Amino acid sequence: MLTEQLTQLRRRRGLPATALGARTGIDTSAIYAFEHGRRDPRTSTAQTWARGLGARLLVVDTLGRASAAETAAQIRKALVHGDRNAAAQTLLQLVNSLRASDLLAVAALTVDEPEPFEGGWSWAVAGVVEQETAARGIPTPLWATETAGDPNAKWSPWAPELADLVDVDQVPEPLRRRGVYIEAGELVSA
Repeated sequence: MLTEQLTQLRRRRGLPATALGARTGIDTSAIYAFEHGRRDPRTSTAQTWARGLGARLLVVDTLGRASAAETAAQIRKALVHGDRNAAAQTLLQLVNSLRASDLLAVAALTVDEPEPFEGGWSWAVAGVVEQETAARGIPTPLWATETAGDPNAKWSPWAPELADLVDVDQVPEPLRRRGVYIEAGELVSA
């Protein structure tokens, strides 16, 4: 995960691995080995790599809460076992986790992109992340912004037929825009 983030940052900066190596003293072949998962960098190497990209490594206490990416994986697992209710409860737990976290933890819990899967679920995770980051006044991760959904889908995490019972005016805009029909009151922890 760390090397993926550093690799993505290097690429976004348009910095060739050879230039990064020259800046940091890290051998280019080692950078390629890290980026392709053949080796794991030591903490000191990762810190040097980050500094060479104009970034810093930061440890954020998330109090063991599941990230959006981990939540998506848990949802996928529940669906494989045919447990749509457990998948929906896992989605609601993400909302609770984000609401209970400080700003830095919210950023840390939402930064990694979940693996996409079954339309509505990906839309719901992205919509929840956008809703909660916007509510906290922090930037929504690009992966969530780019997960568009289908505004005409009328999708519900509990059952497709329940979407028709939802008061559309009570659905938060980031969810409604993606076709995810969950009323705001359903997102509040009991």
